[in-house]
Amino acid sequence: MATRPEILFPLFSSLDTLGGVGPKTAKAFEALDIALPRDLLFSLPYAGVDRRFRASIQEVVPPATVTVEVEVGQHRAPRTKSAPYRVEVRDPLTTFQLVFFHANADWLQRQLPTGQKRLVSGKLELFDNIAQIVHPDYILRPGQADQIPDFEPIYHLAAGITQKLMLRAIGEVLTRIQPLAEWIDPNLIDKERWPAWHEAVRAAHAPEGQDDIGPQAPARRRLAY
Repeated sequence: MATRPEILFPLFSSLDTLGGVGPKTAKAFEALDIALPRDLLFSLPYAGVDRRFRASIQEVVPPATVTVEVEVGQHRAPRTKSAPYRVEVRDPLTTFQLVFFHANADWLQRQLPTGQKRLVSGKLELFDNIAQIVHPDYILRPGQADQIPDFEPIYHLAAGITQKLMLRAIGEVLTRIQPLAEWIDPNLIDKERWPAWHEAVRAAHAPEGQDDIGPQAPARRRLAY
């Protein structure tokens, strides 16, 4: 009986060898048919979000995802428990609001101190003709811009599995893959302009635009062959 090459052992270990994945999270992954690190490699993104930096929210037409640098203004705590917490912010051209439901005021004061600059990214919408982002996906200091991808892959999720958890887990599995001996006819690879297997896996999880998510993307065609 053929044995599995040692180079593949890290991909067939238990899920709880990944950082941030304990027994409970590993159980939640089962709803996505993910039982091993290897399975994460082939759980490819089905969509993506354009998070390229914009000078102002005026560069997009809501509803749309936008990433901008803002100066934090006034905090407006809710008068009732059901009302949202609002933070006024200003980009170079206009003002808008960040909106939070069931908010922790102390946490928001720390994350969004009045008078400080922050990078925010989330879905911009209009409510009563007022531009707002409800629960931004990212709130970062200006020097942390590299933590927001220009094009963020979106994965299928399940109860207990968040987008950030999926990104972190897949990112760790990608560090475990190594170049393998090629098994496809080199003439076919040259003809189709396919990348090597390990390059195809990394590219499939790091799309740069919508074309990289489609079935005709070279990385995906290579993996499907």
